[in-house]
Amino acid sequence: MAGTNGTTGTGEYVDANGVVTFTAQISARKETRAASSAGFGLTLPVPAKTGKRVLFQLELDGRDADNGIWTGNGIIYAGGDGVQIDRLRVTSTSNGAALTKIDYLYGDFEGATEAEIITVSGSYVRA
Repeated sequence: MAGTNGTTGTGEYVDANGVVTFTAQISARKETRAASSAGFGLTLPVPAKTGKRVLFQLELDGRDADNGIWTGNGIIYAGGDGVQIDRLRVTSTSNGAALTKIDYLYGDFEGATEAEIITVSGSYVRA
């Protein structure tokens, strides 16, 4: 991440019977830009089965950003190796169902008073 480090991350996972279930959360209390143009991402807690791309649920919660609450859904595809960073994407209003990168979090900018939160959750088959 670049800029003011007002961003924290937490996560929990369970690895049982070959299936990993997890929830990860990024919370931005300060305006923050991603360290690279690829945007924010996460690394799976346990490597996924190779050769598979897994779709996870992603939720955005603005917590009073722009003087109102907004939520949306997005997706993340698992790269599968448990090492590479898998980038967070949301659907765009332009170009049909194009995906856009999440590379900026408002944090305390433009009226956000609590935090801007990204939550990713899902299950996958472990390697």
